[in-house]
Amino acid sequence: MLKARRAGERRHQVTLQRVSGRVAAGEGHEDTWSTYGTVWAAVLPVEVSSAERQSANTLQVPVTHLVEIDYRNDVRAAHRVVLNGRYLYIRGLQNVDERNVTWKLSCEERVQ
Repeated sequence: MLKARRAGERRHQVTLQRVSGRVAAGEGHEDTWSTYGTVWAAVLPVEVSSAERQSANTLQVPVTHLVEIDYRNDVRAAHRVVLNGRYLYIRGLQNVDERNVTWKLSCEERVQ
């Protein structure tokens, strides 16, 4: 049975973006992004202590935010969420209860 959402749980309007092109820049590349959706989301910061960061596997990407949105079949781990000019790169996706109703996105905030 689905749990009813309370009013105000998803109070952030965010945009979903994907890479639309890559341009060579010096020794690397620069991505260009295009918006493919605007949705309501619950955005929660993840508190991680410095001790946990030191003991974590160094190859693991730090998760700084959890974002919950309605399920869409076009969301991928290579995409990003834009929240008020802040960039949250999707690092993991969880299809809650495998019901195609809710996505929980594990994201890493990066400064541009």
